[in-house]
Amino acid sequence: MQADTRDGTRGRESVLGYRVGTELTAVASFGDGDAPGRLVQLSLEHLTLHLDSRSLPSPGQAASVVLGQGERWATSLAAEVTEVRGGKPEVSLRFVSPPLDAGRRIVTVLEALRDNGLLLPPETRPVWKERIDRKERVLRICEALVGRQARGVARTPQGQKVPVTAVHFDLHNGRMGWRFEGPLPQGPFVLEAFGYSSVVHLEIHDAREEAGWVMMSVPTEVVRYRHRWLRRAPPSSPCTLSFDHPLWPQVHVRRPVLDLSYEGLAFMTEPGEDLLYPGLRQPVLEVAMEGMAPVRLRAEVRNISGTAAGRRCGMSVRPLDAEGARAWRGLVEAQMHPSTRVEGDWGDATWKLFQGSGYFGLPGKSPEDFTEERPWFDATQERLEGRTRLGYRVVRPAGESLEATLSVVKPYEGTWMAHQLARQAVPGQRSSAREALRDIYLRGYEPTQVDPDVKWFIAYCEANVRWVRFTKFDFASWYEHTGQASLTPFRLMEAEVERDWDHPEDVDVAVPTEDEQARFFQEIERTRPVAYREALDLVPERFELSRARTKWGEAGLGRERELRVARVDGKAVAFAVMESAQPGLNLFNVLDGVRLVTLTDDALPETQRALLALLAHAAEWYRPRGRRVFVHYVESACVEYVERAALADLGEGKLWIISSALLPEFLEHLCEATTPRVA
Repeated sequence: MQADTRDGTRGRESVLGYRVGTELTAVASFGDGDAPGRLVQLSLEHLTLHLDSRSLPSPGQAASVVLGQGERWATSLAAEVTEVRGGKPEVSLRFVSPPLDAGRRIVTVLEALRDNGLLLPPETRPVWKERIDRKERVLRICEALVGRQARGVARTPQGQKVPVTAVHFDLHNGRMGWRFEGPLPQGPFVLEAFGYSSVVHLEIHDAREEAGWVMMSVPTEVVRYRHRWLRRAPPSSPCTLSFDHPLWPQVHVRRPVLDLSYEGLAFMTEPGEDLLYPGLRQPVLEVAMEGMAPVRLRAEVRNISGTAAGRRCGMSVRPLDAEGARAWRGLVEAQMHPSTRVEGDWGDATWKLFQGSGYFGLPGKSPEDFTEERPWFDATQERLEGRTRLGYRVVRPAGESLEATLSVVKPYEGTWMAHQLARQAVPGQRSSAREALRDIYLRGYEPTQVDPDVKWFIAYCEANVRWVRFTKFDFASWYEHTGQASLTPFRLMEAEVERDWDHPEDVDVAVPTEDEQARFFQEIERTRPVAYREALDLVPERFELSRARTKWGEAGLGRERELRVARVDGKAVAFAVMESAQPGLNLFNVLDGVRLVTLTDDALPETQRALLALLAHAAEWYRPRGRRVFVHYVESACVEYVERAALADLGEGKLWIISSALLPEFLEHLCEATTPRVA
């Protein structure tokens, strides 16, 4: 398996107009004679000419341009030189106040060139390309394509295209079938099937027609391409965009939205009426849907493509201000995730869901153990309401009940954590468990992609839940070798603060010196994966959680971290990383936790005494912070100190971490995993 990415890329560079793949000519006059040239690039506001003349104009110089010399659509337009590239030589010019009829004539020419294959649209480079050859994963992808009745095209090296639909999957015989809306291509061809937010390429060598379908062997590998980081989805209810053209305000455009995302949208356009082209910037565009106030955005045309239904226009969009950003996010999420909610008072319904789903039934726990946490839980959720940059709760209503919930918070500078996942069967609800889990995962994770600081995603997972193994653990294992994912086993232990703690007399616990801190970071770097260190801010520049504490503090919510060292005979033996978060944020207190890091052999008696002393000190640290309990993530093999401390065992877990660059692939995998199995 191999993946190529372009980090930090949200789309293509801005390109104005179309490159022209033809010998179409134009003549430019710069005041001292005509300069004929070959048309290189053209839009309704500019053109680029490759000049025959060696005498080049200067930027800012006035010009007159005749397009289509000798052609029926020839027209003369006033222009101004904007750029001169002497090496080619090429000159770019901007039209000065072009009349509307001239614009329509240019559009007519552009569409004729497009129909004849002479327009070169802006280059579309994938932001992600991955070759997948793991057998079980290829089978899962192919089965999911059939389960969704995925559409696509069969494409030959000669350019022949035939629309297709995935219709049959036979795991036992390793076969799959497609319905072709045209003739079966002769010889090898490539199938391009549309996935959740990518295109999957399958090379086909043995296709043959059987009973109206085209049958073929399941490939041994597939290649996945992604051209944008954010998924676009069709609106779930009528949604309309409108704007006045920036060059000709008398041209008003109003079209139904075809699909949308946090950063873009698409619609069908009539080129001769709308006068759009790649690179056109729209200062104000309005998007409206029933039941919500219209949202005003800035936009830029990214592409116009030909489809069987007509011309499709894709735009990138940006809100005008912070208020507009909140409104746009609300509209997008209402359209893309109609079955889930983030805002609203769901406290009672969530608590009943936790009780009904068995969420409180972790080993060593009962529902009664959480009664005291309820007021804190409600108060913290109330403070998070509307602060979606810090955290939010996703619910999936089912009548008067909730079918599923998932919470998402940002406990570290660039890291989001998913937690408190619960799902229950609701009588009369027709959706499947997989559908419910998919919906809340998508609603939980997708909004984090627009966070400019997002770098990592984490989750503290029970180790033996089949759903979690099938989705999160499998996915992380595929990418651990890249450094962009990690799975760290641990055992979750719970400690009571108000109890008698054994503090070995020969162990001194204190704030570490600078040299000791340096040794701590060296040991962390030596023993923990890079994803672990970076996602948990266990690096010198972010260890104190300064930015995270500030943001949580602005919301009236607590967040702390401190480091302690245990010394035996004046020698540093072990360290404790102690963290706290707002009470009620997580009902199992996973952010009120202690990590222990040793500098000596774990099995040595002095090391075990040092670890015990650090836990006793942690209890003293949590006491003035009003904590009743704290948790300890046991990651070492020798756990005598845990037995001496008499901690409550809450079971095995794994800390799941992936890079934000992998999130689109994880969500794709999630959709494949939740697609109903083929009968």
